[in-house]
Amino acid sequence: MRSLGDNRLRDLVQRLTDALEAGQVEVIVAMLAEDATFAMPPYPGWYRGRGALSKSWLMPSGPPAGLRYVPTRANGQLALGAYKLDPQQGSYLPVALDVLSLRGARITAITAFRTPQVFPRFGLPGKLPQ
Repeated sequence: MRSLGDNRLRDLVQRLTDALEAGQVEVIVAMLAEDATFAMPPYPGWYRGRGALSKSWLMPSGPPAGLRYVPTRANGQLALGAYKLDPQQGSYLPVALDVLSLRGARITAITAFRTPQVFPRFGLPGKLPQ
């Protein structure tokens, strides 16, 4: 990450969050390393390779799914707080912390933790306005 510099890291995170929120699968897949992995502990299943990740639950299907992302850091890695729109509350509520590993400017691993109660530890808000 250090070799990319702050500006390139911010750009990478912005491109990824924009693509995730807009449902642009082709943009997301292009940002992945060929051997990228996706896992969501404690679930035993995981995915390896661009093709497998493009068919995982990580990827949006159809129109944007009412998700928003807020960048943060976790264990020295880039991370995104994922929030899903709750129409009853009229706000976005936390659903997962996605920790990213990089090799150069490519994403090599995404590990999603479905433990929104940890959001405050990473400086993430408890909800986002609609």
